[in-house]
Amino acid sequence: MKTAVRNGLEGTLLFHLNLNYSSIEVASRRAVLERCYRPLLELVERHDWLRVALECPGHTLERIARLDPRWIPRLCELVAAGRVEFVGSGDSQLIGPLVPAAVNRWNQALGRAAYERFLGQAPRIALVNEMAWSQGLVDAYLDAGYEAVITEWNNPRRFRPEWREEWRYGTASTASPTGRRIGLLWADAVLFQRFQRAVCGDLEPEDYVAGVLEKRGAAARHLFLYASDAEVFDYRPGRYASERPPLGASEWERMGALLAALREGGVAFTLPGRVLDDERFASGACVDLCDAANPIPVKKQPKYNVTRWALSGWDDVGLNARCFARARELEQGDATARDWQHLCRAWGSDLRTHLTPRRWERLTRALPRATARVRTSPILGEHPLRKAEARRVGQRLRIETDGLSASLLVRRGLALESLAWHAIGERPLLGTLQLGHFEPIEYSADFYSGHTVLEVPAERRVTDLEPVEPVVDVTPAGVRVRAEVATALGPLPKELLFGAEQVELAWAFSRWGERPLASLRTGYVTLRDEAWGAELHVTCANGGPRERLRLHPGCDHGRNVSTLVSAAAALGATDGWLALDDGRIGIELSWPHDEVAALPLLTFQQVGAKRFVRLAFSLSEVDETHRRGAPLYDFRVSLRPYKKRR
Repeated sequence: MKTAVRNGLEGTLLFHLNLNYSSIEVASRRAVLERCYRPLLELVERHDWLRVALECPGHTLERIARLDPRWIPRLCELVAAGRVEFVGSGDSQLIGPLVPAAVNRWNQALGRAAYERFLGQAPRIALVNEMAWSQGLVDAYLDAGYEAVITEWNNPRRFRPEWREEWRYGTASTASPTGRRIGLLWADAVLFQRFQRAVCGDLEPEDYVAGVLEKRGAAARHLFLYASDAEVFDYRPGRYASERPPLGASEWERMGALLAALREGGVAFTLPGRVLDDERFASGACVDLCDAANPIPVKKQPKYNVTRWALSGWDDVGLNARCFARARELEQGDATARDWQHLCRAWGSDLRTHLTPRRWERLTRALPRATARVRTSPILGEHPLRKAEARRVGQRLRIETDGLSASLLVRRGLALESLAWHAIGERPLLGTLQLGHFEPIEYSADFYSGHTVLEVPAERRVTDLEPVEPVVDVTPAGVRVRAEVATALGPLPKELLFGAEQVELAWAFSRWGERPLASLRTGYVTLRDEAWGAELHVTCANGGPRERLRLHPGCDHGRNVSTLVSAAAALGATDGWLALDDGRIGIELSWPHDEVAALPLLTFQQVGAKRFVRLAFSLSEVDETHRRGAPLYDFRVSLRPYKKRR
């Protein structure tokens, strides 16, 4: 048996097992066990030199125990022999940056309990679900007893040019916004996709092996040769029409031959825990993986971004809203562990992508429902204001209250021309940038605030920037402005409320009926750059404590990745709140995400000597998981002044 040399190349195989795989029917799970999970253990049993890491959620372990009672004891024997390391991930495969902190804590705690129940031990290391990361997740993993997590190198590295390339071959650490640290092991999306291609016959074995051996360096290096699904070998889940059928020979046998060739080339197979403990791989680097341009890194190519679990699917926006509502209810009530488990499982990522029609129908019947909440708006309170005025000046509607002044464009669907808060200053913080504000021709347009844009790829664009005749109600509590905007999709009711300092914008998108195959962005906020300081930040929670990220040019969440994928990134904002600030002043926005689970998209571009900074809320994005038939939901967002808490 060959052993690793001091400066050799060591590789880890990590197989992710998930019987909730979106496109696999419940009736097919026994076939997955027969063709994928059993051969995986047999592969290790057949080669005494092979070491393999295996990960699955607690939910999948439960189902395996029910379908094949012998499989888990076989796994435990291999773990006890030091030939397999079990890696954790939680009770359910959910997207941590898109769920509340309490759900993340429960998911990890329930997962640890399942591992101890079925395996007699709890793992030291966790695989980040879909490698969708935020710094706010650190606390949930540490609280559950994990020492380190495995996530992807490639996408965070794209936005961190200062990182040393050698770090990808070792270990590092990262910190929560609270300052707590956890270890990091790096998976590589390109490497694990090449491994899959080589096994499935799309890449010649000798070319694959040569590519791996090129990774050798002067010092010891570690690679995750594979860190993805087990269900793709000798089985085709059916997500894509382009999936090729397996070749004649068993892919598990082809994999064994490929691994033997790597071993002959000098690659030693090892386990994640050994890498974590090996001083040769300790870089000492403590890094942040998140950046304003990419606040939630996700594995693989840019088309696989966080919006696929939030704004697409059968009805991700509505499904997530129901889950947020249920989470609020559980946090406020006397909930049991089983209640939280049901919610964690309802938040599973596979329910939001390529879910089969049969499973979608079953889900909509089984999803826990929160108690209906009466819609209330605190904007126009019971206490009278000293000042509440509205006056028409040509095609503008001027609003004044105790704490703010605003100008609305009547010929542009009541878009905000300007909004200023007296407590901050007289200069507007947001509004409209008129044609000519920017010199470059590609920015020669009007950039509004407080409006909606729906885009059907390569077909049409619908906005609410049409002339209206507003209905204005001035009361001692504030000002209400209403209008019905005529659009190509039918009339769109729109309402703006102005209180002492708070403003609420609301749209009745349900009047448009069914969600089209389109992106739908609303609640735009375009900053009036002259009022803001030199450095801007965004603050929100992405599955944990709130994170503050510095904005910089090149941030464009809403850009098209391709003609098939309409957005590149988003913020999770999992407590329905977000703030923009410059260290002195700012604005905060809040919305009822348990009514409609919209995601904020940010843009920051340097245009000559000026900055173009804009926020919008997305209720729909287009990708290959988008299904017709979902309803459109009404949306409302509140704005108020924000002063950074030092």
